[in-house]
Amino acid sequence: MNQLVTFLDDAVSFIASRDFVVNFVANLAGALFGVLLAFWIERKRARSAATDLYGHMLLSSRSELAYLNPMCETFTKALRTGQTRTAFGHSLNLPATRAVLGSPTVHERAPYSLIMALTTLTSVAHVTENALRAFEEIPGANADQFRRFESPMDKLHQMMTLALERIGVELNILGLEVVQDAETQNVSRRLHEILRNSPQ
Repeated sequence: MNQLVTFLDDAVSFIASRDFVVNFVANLAGALFGVLLAFWIERKRARSAATDLYGHMLLSSRSELAYLNPMCETFTKALRTGQTRTAFGHSLNLPATRAVLGSPTVHERAPYSLIMALTTLTSVAHVTENALRAFEEIPGANADQFRRFESPMDKLHQMMTLALERIGVELNILGLEVVQDAETQNVSRRLHEILRNSPQ
């Protein structure tokens, strides 16, 4: 019994000592600092990953629109001069741009001006594509009849140009660029030649 009392007295004395208090406070502070540091690092990592995802989604949309935009312009010119009797030969579904609009990350980070431009663009593209595909089913449609699509396609081209400008501003802020390989210009030129020389 005396040993137990002595042990308890020693324990109380140790707990009340300056060394115990200093060690306890130091260990507690170290543990709290470690937890806070881990949370900060994880939050920074998650924010960096979200920024990377945002940037790569914008790059995908930009590539999609940069491909289609000159095609829309070429088709509009052909309609204007009565040189085409066929519907637009490319899909206007814009899957990459629709994916951008469906991402919560994009809506958290993108300015409203960009969201507005892309939303309007995808809506107009959807309506225009449906109209083109429906008109293509009409037997005997001629170049004069296809000219009704000159204005919608021209508007679509202008909207794509505006959307590309807004995406470009965001990519510049993020420090991202589209890297063109050495064959980009050559492939682009050859594709335009093939499309221009395709039978109408």
